[in-house]
Amino acid sequence: MCASRISGKQGFFEPVDDTQRETLLAEYIAYLEQRNGKIDPGSGVLPKREISLEAMNEAARQAVEPLPQDQFDRLWADFNPAIARENPKMLLLLLFSKMNGGEAYGVRVVKAVHGKRWQHAEDLPTRAIRYAQEEEEYHTRILVGAANHYGIQVTRQYVPSAVLKVLIGALAYAPKPLFHPVLYGAEVAGVYVFNWTLKQISRWIRDDPKLVEALEQRLIEVLVDEMGHVAFNRLVLGEPGRKLGRFLAGQTLRGLPVMTPELKPVGFDSNALRDFARFDLPDLPEEVRRRGFFA
Repeated sequence: MCASRISGKQGFFEPVDDTQRETLLAEYIAYLEQRNGKIDPGSGVLPKREISLEAMNEAARQAVEPLPQDQFDRLWADFNPAIARENPKMLLLLLFSKMNGGEAYGVRVVKAVHGKRWQHAEDLPTRAIRYAQEEEEYHTRILVGAANHYGIQVTRQYVPSAVLKVLIGALAYAPKPLFHPVLYGAEVAGVYVFNWTLKQISRWIRDDPKLVEALEQRLIEVLVDEMGHVAFNRLVLGEPGRKLGRFLAGQTLRGLPVMTPELKPVGFDSNALRDFARFDLPDLPEEVRRRGFFA
């Protein structure tokens, strides 16, 4: 099955053919079932993702390159950019782990507010949302699983920033007409920052190509899902909602260095923010576009 429907005219912010919405939503559900396996209605387990995640983690455990646990714990609790820059592998691990914490916080707040309502509805958009929420749960495990490459245990509690609490609160408690524009903006911002981070790995780790490839593959797995999440929200929104979502994506990105301070020493600066104005579907890696869903 070729999931992608990518053409020169398609992009994150392009209009959607109204006559094709239902057909494309049904195709997205079929794609999600093929990629993940049938979702377990009780636990939310995605069977194919369990298998792929365990294979990813087992390979990491066999090629472990230890980092000092005590230094990781100190920097987790009290991030010091100068110290973190001295050890690029530690810096990237902290970034992956804090991204995991932010994702996990957001997913669980939104599921706590909407989960029961979504659990039993069978319309196409709600079925897609159920899958997307469980994929986000796997993202948290993919990201924190980077610690397996270093023999690190991530045991410290993640404390969300005030900015992240506001963002997630806006998403979780948004009136129904605003839910998808807010989610669309968050997903577009997420795609941008994951794609940006992907490009930094080889820049910061120069002496271990196998580790670079393994960390890149974790972000590629996340990006494959996130591209579909953007496509889905684009499908259920009209032009005003897409415009609002694009604006909210830019605002979210401006707040990211506060939500995740580990981004700044990796290089997420004003230039990265400006580059978002030109960011679109063709900027994603070929593998993501080949394996993902966009219509």
